[in-house]
Amino acid sequence: MLASVVVSCNTANAYAAAAAPAGSPVRDRPAALPGVGGAAPRSVILVGMPGAGKSSIGRRLAARLGLPFLDADTEIEAAAGLPITEIFTRYGEAHFRDGERRVIARLVSGPPVVLATGGGAFADAGTRAALRRAGTVTVWLNCAHATLLRRVVGRGHRPMFLGADPAEVLRHLMAARHPLYAEADIVIPCTDESPEATTRRVQDALAGWAAPVRVPVPLGDGGYDVVVGDGLLARAGALLAAAALPSRRVAVVSDAAVAALHGQALRAGLEEAGFTVAAEVAVPPGEASKSFGTLHGVLEELLAAGIDRRTTVVALGGGVVGDLAGFAAAVALRGLPFVQVPTTLLAQVDSSVGGKTGVNLSAGKNLAGAFHQPRLVLADTATLRTLPPRELRAGYAEVAKHGLIAGEAFWGWCEREGGEAAVSGDPAALSHAVVESCRLKAAVVAADEREEAADGGRALLNLGHTFGHALEAECGYDGTLLHGEGVAVGLGLAAALSARLGHCAQELPGRVMSHLAACGLPARISDLPRPFSAAALMERMRRDKKVRDGRLRFVLLRAPGDVFTASDVPPEAAEALLRAEGCGE
Repeated sequence: MLASVVVSCNTANAYAAAAAPAGSPVRDRPAALPGVGGAAPRSVILVGMPGAGKSSIGRRLAARLGLPFLDADTEIEAAAGLPITEIFTRYGEAHFRDGERRVIARLVSGPPVVLATGGGAFADAGTRAALRRAGTVTVWLNCAHATLLRRVVGRGHRPMFLGADPAEVLRHLMAARHPLYAEADIVIPCTDESPEATTRRVQDALAGWAAPVRVPVPLGDGGYDVVVGDGLLARAGALLAAAALPSRRVAVVSDAAVAALHGQALRAGLEEAGFTVAAEVAVPPGEASKSFGTLHGVLEELLAAGIDRRTTVVALGGGVVGDLAGFAAAVALRGLPFVQVPTTLLAQVDSSVGGKTGVNLSAGKNLAGAFHQPRLVLADTATLRTLPPRELRAGYAEVAKHGLIAGEAFWGWCEREGGEAAVSGDPAALSHAVVESCRLKAAVVAADEREEAADGGRALLNLGHTFGHALEAECGYDGTLLHGEGVAVGLGLAAALSARLGHCAQELPGRVMSHLAACGLPARISDLPRPFSAAALMERMRRDKKVRDGRLRFVLLRAPGDVFTASDVPPEAAEALLRAEGCGE
């Protein structure tokens, strides 16, 4: 790398002035590309190694999209009044990269264009950040070494190749840059096909591309994004790279079933962006893995693999894996960075967001744990296509809960169309359910991160859970009752208790139960496959972590969107409801 130098000549001053941003703020751009959704286009940025064909493909692509074509190197030379090789020779690479960054920021701050960048442009962190801020779509033209070598041999205008072995230079540059190019939005493997054929493939990829939705969880310095989209596992490394992790070294914790389905895709996505997977730990599937015994085994495996405090723990799986791996990250070496990659609907809409981690005890669910916020949540909705129908339905119970908390707009969507569409696997309905649930939870968590509000706050997210957790504990976490199924019955009971106490309209419990039943969920205790004792359930609820000063604490409803906590519910009222719902002594 050439050293940075202080430049005071007129040519350099003119170059810096021409490179400065245009002065107007970067305008917001819609997500759609030309011909997609009818919205205005974004700028398309082509990145890749020297010889990848960025300029030749860029010109063809611009003609097809009806956008202007610009070449960053040409614009830099025009601004400086010098060839790039001379800028490097006179002022060094650091000065060139600084000017290049400013030129590109200026070019993408205006109307949409197709822009071909120099080989080193996207390797610059400041340039990548500027392109993200501008809302561009970046496309990596990924060519093999042999293809690039044939194209760059004899080209004297490439500064990096002057007086050097081009094959060795390419190998060095590819090793350094490919992990950074992997942060592009779209990756196009390129062959020796014609530029016209590659251009068609780029255009097709752009037409099918949709930007993932980012839901911020604003927690000051500890804030993070929930990224929701289809196919995120393949881009996991690129997305993690932008999350300011301390290193590109991770340990993946999953369960055996999920690892078989998605482990290879996650590993490939991580390694493409230069991440090293130091350990892959798999636990048995099911709620029984949320135990101190399993936690101990996970910690032993992580430490045996040589993790250090810069290693990020990645949880790949459902709520059980997320809670377990998050707790392991919270206590290993007194705290490791942590990323959630939820693969179930329940985890994507609820348990992966908010930083609650923990394990179960014989006395009840989640009674040992810690608050440990993730650095990032990647909710790849494509993984939901691998869920068994029962798991998908169980996850939807948390969506229904969020609808009741959010109000008539979201709850009405659930009732009208969303619920039955989501449990049938409709991608649009599932995406909407995940995004809206995460928006609700992010707002609640931001206002009451550690569930410390005297009334309401984060505790409202426990709607249906006091009853649901008691039912789960009575079943012994043996798979007889899934968490979401317990929550579904709990939602019906919470609505019924609210009506009995005069807080809500008498028809609300029927409305809630009818919707859950229409989605294939158990809505009443009598829908469950085994009998329950009212006295035993009451005892479970008295040991719930939400109990305050020995008093049961319920989340009740006045109406959808009007939810509150109550610590003055007479225990006999709750027990009478359980008996009325079919529980025995």
